[in-house]
Amino acid sequence: MNEAIGLERGYRRLVACYPRSFRQDNEEEILTVLMATAREGQQRPSIGESWDLLRGALRMRTSLSRTPRTILAAVRLMYAGAVAELAVLIIFALTAYSARADFIARNPHATAAALSYINAHIVVDWISIPVAIAFWAWMAQANGKGQDWARLVSVACFALNTMSLIISLSQGVAAYAPVLVIASAVAWVIGLAAITLLFCKPSWRYYEQQVAQR
Repeated sequence: MNEAIGLERGYRRLVACYPRSFRQDNEEEILTVLMATAREGQQRPSIGESWDLLRGALRMRTSLSRTPRTILAAVRLMYAGAVAELAVLIIFALTAYSARADFIARNPHATAAALSYINAHIVVDWISIPVAIAFWAWMAQANGKGQDWARLVSVACFALNTMSLIISLSQGVAAYAPVLVIASAVAWVIGLAAITLLFCKPSWRYYEQQVAQR
């Protein structure tokens, strides 16, 4: 009896992570199923059960419980894009000034205007890369909630990222910071995949439904 009481208490703590409106209609039914399917002598929720319940609660609280797989995949890719941009920031922090020194060593007669341009480019990158990280995380959350405007903003962000990558390649940044360019290209590919998923047919229907409901 004590084992059953302890097990039920553990399940209730996990179910408490779900939204209140959902618990009011479904809590007892969920607990009944969990208790009925528990192993004999089980004293606490297993790791697998805990993970499944917490994951379900997270998806429900972030409005992802009925979201199409295409959008779920796009959201995951956007978070991955934010992580990739973080990697870009770390690489930039480690290589920016050494790349500047390399440029000066290769171009000892570089004009003051050229050096000022490089310094300004470094300052812009220090600002723009953290902004890109925040934007991709924000767009991941907004698209996961079915905000149609977020798709357009995501496309705009991706277009700016594309232009930035093209400009960097045209200016020969790959010769001075190849690792940085590779990391930026990886972030670009992730962004392209996410944008493509947002405009798939299942995603279109989902966004149209969300707009109609609002």
